[in-house]
Amino acid sequence: MFDNIQTEIRSLESLNVLKETYQNLLCPLLLKCLPPDLVLEYNKSMKSDKYEINELVDFLSIQLKAKERSLMYASPVSSKKEKYSYTRYDSSSEKINNSRCFSSKRFSSSDLISSEVKTKTNACIFCNEFHAVGDCNYALSLSLEQRKKILSKKAACFICAKPFHLAKFCKSKIVCTLCGKRHLSILCNQDNSVLKNNTYLNENKDDNNLLNENFTLANNLCSSEVYLQTLIVSVENNDLKHYVRSIIDLGSQRSYVSKYVADVMKLKCVGEQTVTHGLFGGLKRRENHKKYSIELRNTEKNFSCNVEVMDQNKICTSLPKLKDPKNIEELKQLGIFASDICLNENLCLYENDPKEIHILLGADTAARLFTGEIKNLSPDLIAMNTKLGWTVIGRSRITENDSSSTLMSLLINDVNISDLWRLDTLNINDPAENQSRKELEEAAKEHFERSVKRDNEGRYIVSLPWIHDHPPLPDGRKIAERRLNSCIKALERAEKLVDYDDVFQDWQKEGIIEEVDPMQEIKQGQHFLPHHPVFKENSTTKVRPVFDGSAKERNTSSLNDCLEKGPNLVELIPSLMNRFRVGKYGVIADIKKAFLQIGLQERDRPYLRFLWKDRGREGNIKILQHKRVVFGISSSPFLLGATLELHLKNAPDHLKETAQQLMRSFYVDNCVFSVNTKKNLPDLFRNRKHYYLLPSLNFEGGSILLQKTKLKKGKKT
Repeated sequence: MFDNIQTEIRSLESLNVLKETYQNLLCPLLLKCLPPDLVLEYNKSMKSDKYEINELVDFLSIQLKAKERSLMYASPVSSKKEKYSYTRYDSSSEKINNSRCFSSKRFSSSDLISSEVKTKTNACIFCNEFHAVGDCNYALSLSLEQRKKILSKKAACFICAKPFHLAKFCKSKIVCTLCGKRHLSILCNQDNSVLKNNTYLNENKDDNNLLNENFTLANNLCSSEVYLQTLIVSVENNDLKHYVRSIIDLGSQRSYVSKYVADVMKLKCVGEQTVTHGLFGGLKRRENHKKYSIELRNTEKNFSCNVEVMDQNKICTSLPKLKDPKNIEELKQLGIFASDICLNENLCLYENDPKEIHILLGADTAARLFTGEIKNLSPDLIAMNTKLGWTVIGRSRITENDSSSTLMSLLINDVNISDLWRLDTLNINDPAENQSRKELEEAAKEHFERSVKRDNEGRYIVSLPWIHDHPPLPDGRKIAERRLNSCIKALERAEKLVDYDDVFQDWQKEGIIEEVDPMQEIKQGQHFLPHHPVFKENSTTKVRPVFDGSAKERNTSSLNDCLEKGPNLVELIPSLMNRFRVGKYGVIADIKKAFLQIGLQERDRPYLRFLWKDRGREGNIKILQHKRVVFGISSSPFLLGATLELHLKNAPDHLKETAQQLMRSFYVDNCVFSVNTKKNLPDLFRNRKHYYLLPSLNFEGGSILLQKTKLKKGKKT
């Protein structure tokens, strides 16, 4: 770090940059990178209140030289493990624990000596190597007392093994995989033989993890080709009788029944027993089991036996059945009835999957079930007879099919050209499009047609298209107040506060917004929209407010989340631009204050409220609400487009042709079209001014006439 500081300062000096221009900014940034004790020492040595980069560099140089001299004469502690560590400067910080003050992290000036020293928690607390604490072979070779002694010496926590805090202050949520308590597995009181197997230290407890769920070697070897000795037996307890899928496993010394079957069959507990399970890989685990005595019968009901079993949450994963048609046909020819193959698996008692195993018959029971009768079905597959029925064990003759790829091509001549630029080809879809995008668009249009109306002045009054069963909409006042304070500060810095306030004053005079009495009773919900200024110096309106309909707190919904967006208007742009290129002359115009010319129904206005202070003065905050469509709401472009379409559809017969041309030329509030001769322009604009844009829709000052440039031969564009 010190070398980098000197290098950067020399670079600035070579560029003739004066130190006075950057030291006030650079010094505080460098001090933030230093340990707190060094910052304290530097502040004590400051000669004035101003930061001097030369003083800071000299101070760091003195501290580094002092640290190097102290390390030179210090007697290092010889250790076999230190020989492999990346640095030995950390050993000096390990002696801080004599003070027993672990509530705050302390550093020494050795952090500045080398940029290669890793101060993060990557290094193992036991051996200083860079691996997880639970994977440390050196720690596994120690006893629990020796591990805790090392943690105590290095001022580390007995829960997470991280330094500089006590266990009672530890906020880690680590759970031991051995006992379930709150500490690392390597700090558990369990047997070290369990800890030495790193695979058992995996924190994943998924039900599909066979290492934690299976109890025998045979269960871990199952696959889609190898079949174990599975069969279906009848379990009887008083008046309850159920078929249960079972397995004979000679790799298990005891027999088990799932807790699910024990609960359904209402088995009576005859005792409890603690058993140490020797699992795959030499792992051991002690568990307490309830003992039951159950009566098993074969499916032909000519044999029964009592079996002592212990309960278990899950016996093993679901096991496959024999499906090879040749082997099944061979069993029929031999007159062998294998219950697990012939009976319908849905007749068995199961929790989630019919292929579940709920009874395991171990070596303690299997010895009195075998009859010794064996039939060879193939070199690797045999059928064994037991008193509970025939079973099949071994590898079937089905081999894995070679994977192949099939390429299919489909040529469509009548494809819609708009599909080439649809957003869903880029995997950009609305979540609700799973239902049907067309249905949602039609529903939004139908809602608009049902709710739109005109007032006495001829102005269109529309309703917000709320989503059916939309999420709860909060009032959003807190975020609106925070954004209001930020807005006023930004306006004061730009000296545009008066201009911003004049916009609201003009809107209120024109009836675009209205003030709300704060004491008025709220009969329905309300929502406040945050707003911020947008500055345009080259416009007649230097500053204008923009409202944010997507503002929301964490884990809440915004106004835009509750409104339908209508059809995707982006798809109209390519066809609009292509029609614009047809004629010789291009015409561009837009509607003046288009959104503000469409009114809102009174029931929707409380959801479009906002806050303001007159001239930004401190005091009571005014509550205002919109009476017109708001730019910044996701449904506003749809409402404007639907209003224009409705307006042009109702044109008189002698203006139908002009109305049709305008309907194809609008994108939101912009009108873009082209003509071949200038003679067509006056009639078109005269018709438009006399009807379409009176009295509620007014165009902004004429049009821009563009004569298209002819490309020279061979020139590309």
